[in-house]
Parts: sequence; structure tokens; C-alpha cells
Amino acid sequence: MNLRRTTIVLFALSIVSSPLINHKAHGQERDEIKQELKELKQMMEKMQERIDDLEERNHVLEQQAKDEAETIEVEEETDLTVIEPPSEEGQTFLGKALNTLNPEISVTGIFAGAWYSQDDPFVFAEIDPQNTGVNVQEIELGFQANVDPYFRFDSFFPITEEGIEIEEAYGTTLFSLPLNSQFRVGKMRAKFGRINQIHRHSQNFVTLPLPAAQFLGEHLNPTSIEANFLVPVPWYMELSASGGSPEVETPTFARDEDANDLGRLLYIFHIANFFELSESLGVSLGGSFATGSNGTAPGARSNLYGIDLFAKYRPLRNNPYQEIMLQSEFMYLDAETPEENLENWGWYGQLVYRFAKRWNSGFRFGIIDTNTPVEEEKEGLLVEPAGTFSLLRDEEGEEEGMLGLLGRTYRISPMLTFNPSEFSRMRLEYDYLNQSFGPNQHAIFLQFQYAIGAHGAHRY
Repeated sequence: MNLRRTTIVLFALSIVSSPLINHKAHGQERDEIKQELKELKQMMEKMQERIDDLEERNHVLEQQAKDEAETIEVEEETDLTVIEPPSEEGQTFLGKALNTLNPEISVTGIFAGAWYSQDDPFVFAEIDPQNTGVNVQEIELGFQANVDPYFRFDSFFPITEEGIEIEEAYGTTLFSLPLNSQFRVGKMRAKFGRINQIHRHSQNFVTLPLPAAQFLGEHLNPTSIEANFLVPVPWYMELSASGGSPEVETPTFARDEDANDLGRLLYIFHIANFFELSESLGVSLGGSFATGSNGTAPGARSNLYGIDLFAKYRPLRNNPYQEIMLQSEFMYLDAETPEENLENWGWYGQLVYRFAKRWNSGFRFGIIDTNTPVEEEKEGLLVEPAGTFSLLRDEEGEEEGMLGLLGRTYRISPMLTFNPSEFSRMRLEYDYLNQSFGPNQHAIFLQFQYAIGAHGAHRY
């Protein structure tokens, strides 16, 4: 643009300085020259305006590209194992064929050094550190790939001291369906609340929140068929419904041995809403309901209700490495047993503050309780449980679980996390546990996480 403008100026000056104009132009010829000069001036002004406009657009594009690069960098550093699959562009035919045959494979290891203030500590979740010493919490193997243009298959297999199990193995539809719907079929983490949908290595604390551990177990993952619908409203709204096997590793639900009835399967419903309140603030609000047999007697059912809230504030323009996340869930259990109806509830709230590029800290409070009066602890000695519960037994009559609570329990958990990279993490956490039916418990954890291979990002 500068070369063209210079050429036009020199051309105009050459016309102005030409001796033919000074000595031979007269009358109409002089007027024509003046008109040409006027048009050239107008053309130069338009070109200058065009140059200014292009320079402004170029500046805006450069700033947007810079912001997007910072956003991608922050997201990659926030999630431990966010690795996008390589783009198909530029791949050779052989490379595409190999990628088709080979799924994305990931391995994530979680280890924790633990100290408990007492022998035989209270532990609520399956892969929480079990004893004082170094514990293998979980080794998770992941295999994920598109089956064909119509389906995707995801599978995760946790390995613990107890062995290997199927945490998730499900197929997802990729083709277009009416009502913006999508289906998943297989064994999967149910869409109940928020924490149940997040794998352990992507959670923000070493231990599982009390309500989730008590009512959902390590994870509520029935084998089922799940349908999801996007509701056409101005904000994001998703409705989910699933039905399947009640054989899950949680005391809340179990197969009714005498049942041959579709009405006694496990059904789960969830509604999720997301509101983008500003460029830096997003809020997610959801509700859940699960109902199914609990195995205490033929026809006995458990109904579990849940409300979940999540909010994230990240001021990208001012400081992209800072963010605040608030997460909270409330659960209420109404269960039928041969003795009486059990009414238990639980709540937790956690606040995580990322204050530097590789550091974040957090605080969590969780409580579970019954609707029955709780006896006070007497001089630190164990007292008889004041809650209501029902023992669950296997086919041989051996005790294998308990439905309901012994009394009130709350736990306070501050933590500090350091992320050397997106592939490793170190976390320090202190837990203070208070139970109405037992002594207080203190615990300190130092957790290490390592991840290799590809693993998709978890939902917002």
C-alpha cells in the first residue's frame, strides 16, 4: 500500500510541475487539469482511509490470536491430562490407517503417602488412602477411538490393590438424531450430580466428598442405556434419562433378587443448565433423581435426590493464570427397609483458587447426617449409634454393606496443589473428621499423579 501511494503522489507532482501546464495550458485545458488533481486528491484520501481501516483490523486480529493462544495454554495447564488427538490434516494415508486401527491409549497413576491419627481409620471411598504409609490409589488404563462415522467407543479400567475392574465401557452415537439427541450404551458413570461424572485424577482433592462416597459409592456406574436431549432454549439445557442394571457398587441400590420387573431396575434422570454470565464467569446448575431397588427386601426401593452447582471465574484479559472455582452438591436419600424408612442427607462445598501458573489451593467442607436425633459423644468414648441403618448381606448371609447412616459426620479439608506440567501433579491435603459416634480423626496426605498418553478433556 505504501508503494502505491508513493507512486500516485509522484505522478501527481509530475503533472503539477510539468512546464506544459505552466506555459501552454489555457482555459478549458487548465480546468480539466484542476479537475484531475481534485479527483487524485479524493482517491488518495480514500486510499488512506482504507489503509487505516486495514491496519485497525490487523491489530484486532493480532490481539484475538494472542488471547486465543493464552486461553489454550491456560486450559492445557489446568487439566492434568488434556491432550487433543493429532489433526488429520497433513497425515499420510498410512498414518490415517494406523490411527484408525489404534485407539488413543492413556495410563494415569495415582499414589499417596498417608498418615492417620488412629489405627483402623475411617475411610469412606474405595480408592481413598486406606492406611498410614504409601498407598496405590489407582492405575487407570484408557482406550478411546471412533469406531466408524456413526459411533465412538470409550473404555477405562482402573487397577487397584483389589484387582482390575471395568469403570466405563460405552459407545456413543455420532450421527444426527431428532431433537438434538444422543445415546450412550454400556457401563458408564451416570449423570447424577457433578462429582460422579469426573474421574479421580481430574478431581481437586485427594479424598472423595462425604455425600458422594456415602450415597454413590466410589462411582455410580450402572450398565444402562442413556438418552440425552438438548432443549432449544436461549441457554444451554440438557435432559438425560437412563435405565439399566441396579447391580452397582453402592449400598444405595442393589438388585431385587425376587424381581422380574422392569419397574425395579435403576433409573436415573438429570437436568443440566449452563449460563455464561460474562466473558469471565460461567455458572452450571443441575438437578438429579435416581430410583431403584435397594436389596433389603422384595420391592424395597431407594430414592435419591440431588442438586449440583458449579461456577468458574477466570479473568483472561487481566491475568489468565488466575481462576476461582466453586462447586457444591446436596443429596437426600429416602430408602424403604423392612424395619423403617431411612431419611439421610449430605452436602459439600469446595472452593479452589488458582493463584499462579502452576499452583492452586482449596478448601472443602462436607457433612452427612440422618433425620433422627444424634447422641452426643461422651468423654471421647464410643457410644451406641443413634442413626438408622439396615445391614446388607450376600447370598451366604455374610455382612457386605450397610444402607443408612450411624449418625452425623463432617469433614474439613484444606489442600495445596503444584502442577509441574500437564502430565504430573503433587498435592498436599489435611483432613479433619468429626463423627458423633466415634473419636475425631486427623489425616495428612501427599499425593502424586502421573499421566502418559492421550486422554480427552472432561466436561466444563
